[in-house]
Order: sequence, then structure tokens, then C-alpha cells
Amino acid sequence: MLPTQLPTQSQVMDYFHSYANHFGLLDCIQFNTKVVDIQHTGKETVASLGLWGKNGGSYADGRVWQVGVQKSNGESIEWHHFDFLVLCIGKYGDLPKIPSFPPNKGPEVFQGKVLHTMDYSALEEKQAYKLLKGKRVVIIGYQKSAMDLSVECAEANQGENGHPCTMVFRRTHWILSEDYMCSGVHLAYLYGTRFAQFLLGKPDQGFMLNSISYLFAPLRWAVSKFVEFSLLWKFPLRKYGLIPDHSFLQEISSCYTGLFPNNFFSKAEEGLIRFRKSSSWSFSCKGIILDDGTELEADIVVLGTGFDGVKKLKSLLPNKFGDVLEKSAGVVPLYRGRVHPRISQMAILGYSESLSNLHSSELRSQWLAHFISGKIVLPSIKEMEAYTDMYENYVKRITPFYWKSCHATFQIADNDHLCRDMGRNPLRKNSWFDELFSPYSNLDYAQDL
Repeated sequence: MLPTQLPTQSQVMDYFHSYANHFGLLDCIQFNTKVVDIQHTGKETVASLGLWGKNGGSYADGRVWQVGVQKSNGESIEWHHFDFLVLCIGKYGDLPKIPSFPPNKGPEVFQGKVLHTMDYSALEEKQAYKLLKGKRVVIIGYQKSAMDLSVECAEANQGENGHPCTMVFRRTHWILSEDYMCSGVHLAYLYGTRFAQFLLGKPDQGFMLNSISYLFAPLRWAVSKFVEFSLLWKFPLRKYGLIPDHSFLQEISSCYTGLFPNNFFSKAEEGLIRFRKSSSWSFSCKGIILDDGTELEADIVVLGTGFDGVKKLKSLLPNKFGDVLEKSAGVVPLYRGRVHPRISQMAILGYSESLSNLHSSELRSQWLAHFISGKIVLPSIKEMEAYTDMYENYVKRITPFYWKSCHATFQIADNDHLCRDMGRNPLRKNSWFDELFSPYSNLDYAQDL
């Protein structure tokens, strides 16, 4: 049993190991092995067929994927042939986003140390503490990694010889506390019930439901404002100039909503965390220069600038799929959040997001297992592309941050599609009242595991 608080790294590892043992997964895993190349021997695209796979199934041309792997001891590359390829590589890791700078304004002119949060997270605890202790640290970014790092930096710099940590960011986001409470109401009751998501609308609903959702627009606005006022009352956002210039509805619709670390604002109150908003910045020999010309002296600059999930996918796949993988800037169109309409015999797990990625990935993994086993037939390529276009256009209408493949505000409707595809009843509650007003979670789908 995991504790009610967030588990430690060792507890998470113990859980993973016990899970793998329980389900007999260890014999299916090649440890200490790295994928060094993926090649495709089938047709370049499936557009000429009109259908994804054979008659809309998961297989068409046999073993079209060749995967080259290498052991950690540096042995020669081994090639394996597969009928179906599933990428479970995640979006956040391996390929960091590094800002570009004009000549003589990049990290090459800085006399201190520059690293990404990915590099920092790879350090041992003692190494990380020693790196930050007594240093002037500037953190670029305002998302989860940057906030966690700012607290660790503040804790390492307590005392007479410590220096405050400065967070520099272009924009702020609506961030929640770890209990997800807003003035005594859990966020799940505001955005995680079938009724709440009906008010928000969904991409594929008809004219009548669209009209009803439109009539409820004032209520959508009121719920969003309720959350915003709750967060303004709960946290000193106004004091530190951290109020976002967009609504909470736009925030949650983009899956940018994060969680404040427990000690974040207490460290700010102690003067150990400072905030500077700047639309642009560049390096100087002593630190960084903000858009107003202010120079922040620093010993260390940590880039909490995120990761390039699309580039990561492209780096693994053959070049011939590079143009079709990404439809528009940062958007990878995936039917049912799993398969690309124009790359057959391949699925991607963990790219589409929601407020609970474990929940959405679990149900979509079940859908994928049904599909691979031949229990689900896909529509035509044209129909799947129309489906992904509809979802993309819907998200673009409700939030300016549309590129994260987020389905947080219509996750229940999305799960309904998955359940129907698998021949399951999408209505998971025991009464109509619970069905409308009780939050949905992974437990509602547990009986089918």
C-alpha cells in the first residue's frame, strides 16, 4: 500500500517491481538494452489503401518494423522484426527545449554554469545540494520542474551565506495546491463530472447539444471565475505579480495546470524565491539581461524550458514519416489518442494528456490491446483525419495553448468512445444522479480490468 502522501522514489520503484512480478512482465523485458535504430520496410504511407492496415485492422504488410538494439556492454547491434510497433517513450525527457539566442548573447558568453532541469534531475541528492548551496541561481520557467527546483534552491540557500533564487518567466499559469481544493470544493466536482463536461461541450456533439452548451456559457464563465478567485484568495498571486492573463478554463483545457510545491510561497515570504516576468532575455558574462535592460547576476542558470516531444518522436522514426507525423506546429494527430492515421501498424502511448495521465493511458492501453487482437476495426483514413481535425479545431477554439494534445475537459466523452469501441457500457455509475454529478476516475473502469 502506498502512503496517502506523495511516495518517495524508492517506494515508486518498489511498486513498479511488485507490479511487474505480479503480472509476469519481467520475462518480457530486455534490460540494459537501448534502441539505436528503427526502420520501416513496408509502404511509405497507407494513403493509397484508404484504410489503416488490412480492412481497417492492425496488420497489413506483415513484419514491417525492424528495430536495432544494443546491450549496455557495447556489443554489436541486434535486429528484430515486428508486425506492430508501440512507442511508450513519453513526452517529457531526453530532448530538452533549449532557447535560441542572437550572436554573443547565448550561454557561450556566460561565465557561470548553464544546465537544463533534465541535467539537474540526473544528479544525486548530495550533488544537487552542493551545486545550489551558496550560489546565485536563476531559473528560467514557471512550470512544475522550475517550481520544484526553486524550492530546493531556497532550502539549500538558507542561512547567512545563502542567496535568493530568482525565477524568470514570460507568462504565468494557474497553479493548484496538491489537494486540488478550491474554497472547499474539489476540482473534480467542477471539471470532472459528466454534467460539468457537458457544460463545456465536446468536439463531436451535434447541433442540439452545441446549442444547449452555448446557453450554459455564463455558467462555464462563473465556474472558471470561482476557481480563479479561490486561487487568488488561497495564494499571494497578486502580491508577487503572478496572476495569469488568461482564464482558468483556458488553462485546464490545455493541460498546463500544475501543482504548487508545499513550501513554495513560504520560501517566497522568507525572501528566498523571487519572481521576474520578462518577455525576452539573453545571457551576459555575469548573468542574464531582461527585456527592460536589467541584469541579474548569477552563478548558475537553470533552464526549465520543457522538452520537445515532437522532435523526440521524429528522432526515432524513419525520415519518411517526418512530414506526416506533425500536422501543425507541435500537434501530432492521433485517432483515439493512440494511432496516427497515416502511419500503419504503429501506436503511440503517453502522448495525449489529461489531468490524470495514468488514468487516460490505462484505458487507452486497454483499447490498444483490443485493437491489436483484432477486436476493433478502424474507420477509413479520411474519417480518422476528419476526427483528429475536429478535435484539434475544438481545442484551438477554447485555449491558446492547443499543442499539448490535451483532452482534460472532454475526457469522459473520450472514454465513452473507447468503451463503445471495446463493446463496454460507457455509463459507469450506479445511479443517474451519480452519473451526472459524481466525478469520474480510474476506479469507475476497474471492473473491466
